[in-house]
Amino acid sequence: MANPVDPTLVLQELCASATTRTANALTVLNAVLEQQSKITPLDFSMATIGRLSKEQGGPSTQTIRNRTGKHFQQLIEAWAAYAGTTCKKPLSVRQKQLLNSNDQHILDAIDDPVIRAVVGSLIAERNKYRDQLNTLKANSDLFIDRTKGDKTNTTLENKQLVPLEVEAIKAAISDELFNKQGWEVMPTGQVKDADGNEIYKRGYVHGVRKLLR
Repeated sequence: MANPVDPTLVLQELCASATTRTANALTVLNAVLEQQSKITPLDFSMATIGRLSKEQGGPSTQTIRNRTGKHFQQLIEAWAAYAGTTCKKPLSVRQKQLLNSNDQHILDAIDDPVIRAVVGSLIAERNKYRDQLNTLKANSDLFIDRTKGDKTNTTLENKQLVPLEVEAIKAAISDELFNKQGWEVMPTGQVKDADGNEIYKRGYVHGVRKLLR
């Protein structure tokens, strides 16, 4: 599981390419998100964050959801991932009670005490694995293999690079190449050109360097 990027670094990058007004709005939003990360249950939904942000003089829910609010959305997503959750609205107490109630209805319908105990154990296991899966979904990148053929290993793990390939990868992230192209490596591993346009996404340089370890 990849470690989430520190949202402070994301804030710095977003502010560096934003207008003064947008940078100020991002700073207010960041303070709201930092405070929200300390409150249980974690709620990074745009509706909640937008309402709290507006109260502090920051961007509203509608502003965040607008097509031009992508930078606000990126900051919210960064904080949610860093806190180990998603931007989805968490279940309310009532919703959780309904889920538990449905499980109880299933158990109440079983007369045999042995079968009821077995089903109860299975429900408990299911709930545990469902919670673990939700946590993994909040902190993992989805990889979809679109290649054909019978391949048992499609990830980069356990694959041996030959010296020629290692040298090629090193050259792809070398200071010599970046200086020649006028590119800059950001703290999050993102690569930008002299005009601030993204060449490689966040995590690129860090990920490549891990391959070379």
